[in-house]
Amino acid sequence: MSFIVIAYNEAPNIARTLAAIAGLEALGDYELIVVDDGSRDDTARIVSCLAVQNRRMRLIELVENRGRGYARYTGIAAARGELIAMVDADIVLPTDWLVRTREALAFHDAVGGIAVPDGDVAYVYKRFGLVPRIVHATTTVTGNNGLYRRKVFDVVNFDPSLREGEDSALNYAMDHQGLAFTTIPDLLVRHEESKTFGTSLRWLFDTGRGATRQLLTYHEVRQPDIVTAAFVGASALGVLLAVRRHRVIGAVIPAGFVVTASVQHLRSRFETPKSSWPRAALAVAAHSTMLAAYFAGRVVGLTALRRSEETPSPAGRDTPRKADR
Repeated sequence: MSFIVIAYNEAPNIARTLAAIAGLEALGDYELIVVDDGSRDDTARIVSCLAVQNRRMRLIELVENRGRGYARYTGIAAARGELIAMVDADIVLPTDWLVRTREALAFHDAVGGIAVPDGDVAYVYKRFGLVPRIVHATTTVTGNNGLYRRKVFDVVNFDPSLREGEDSALNYAMDHQGLAFTTIPDLLVRHEESKTFGTSLRWLFDTGRGATRQLLTYHEVRQPDIVTAAFVGASALGVLLAVRRHRVIGAVIPAGFVVTASVQHLRSRFETPKSSWPRAALAVAAHSTMLAAYFAGRVVGLTALRRSEETPSPAGRDTPRKADR
């Protein structure tokens, strides 16, 4: 077994993640590779100290932040196991994670569980203490927790040029190559993210930009793409009204759309009983700002259209066929 943990500024979380891996049932012979992606905090120092106590743990330090795709690619290149697990540094695995994912590999090439809360509302969860719902990610096997047969990476791999969205790209590549992969529907892992509000805004902007890149690359329309198109339409209507001297209404329309989308999104991610409405109202205000950052990233990502037309698609990342996962 090879466990690969990628980390960037995860000093508050990394020890808990590594302890959960070391405490898994039926662990057997394993190695634990931590790829520190140019962290500016104490992540590398913490891992170095833990590695003194656990000879199966080793640290790979990247001198600069290269992004998630490069970090995962680096970890896989260093791994020696027949089975390779990807675990993010803010994920805490349940003790039966390995037993259950190995069982599922009898019928698949890659499997993973569901992170709770969902990554795009992790800040809201931590800040406002709402009760999360179990929500399947749009990516079948996410990078935050997944177990793969070694042969997967003999056929496809994470794209080292992608700073985000690398797990979605790998899913498309696996699908295109006819590999079988699935989400285990009742296997839950704890997502204990420690991003600040500002860091979350930047992350959602990058996520939005990556989602537009994904749409332009694979031409598969998902629900976030439809919502983004509606936002662009609301914004265009707002600009038109502002030009015609209806500035207040012009500003209210796109802003109202963002707030409405935020309410619907949070209702899909959290339980919202009447007793939680005061906290939920504050959460909507914060999440609306974050959602606006996501939409901004989607619009900025349109600049990738020209680059995607000029640059040939990497091997293994052609437009995939549809598959029953």
